Amino acid sequence: MCGMNRLNKILLISILLLAIVLAIIIWKPSIFASITDKPYYAVYLLSGDLYFGQMSWCRPSILSDARLIQQAQNVEEGQPDFSLVEFKDVFWGPAGDLKLNKNNVLWISRLSDESQVVKLINANN
Repeated sequence: MCGMNRLNKILLISILLLAIVLAIIIWKPSIFASITDKPYYAVYLLSGDLYFGQMSWCRPSILSDARLIQQAQNVEEGQPDFSLVEFKDVFWGPAGDLKLNKNNVLWISRLSDESQVVKLINANN
């Protein structure tokens, strides 16, 4: 009977801890944002293409939520106007994520949360 009381106490404490964690997730999800959010990366290829997205490091490496910079057609006053375009929305209509060939990647850099690109992506989401 003594062992049963100990087991009940452990079970009760476990349920209470689970309830507290669930309450925090429901009322303050931003607390876990840094754990669950995947960072954005810039990927520069030998072709000169620069892509931004979230990396999956499995083989092959995959850039999901990929975007690229596009220059506007109508440039006034000599100031270039740039925008980010989702990879899936480019005119030739690719489907899915961007699978990277490691032999064609010059460099990969993690973008800070303060990056203009990250701010623009988050604003559009």
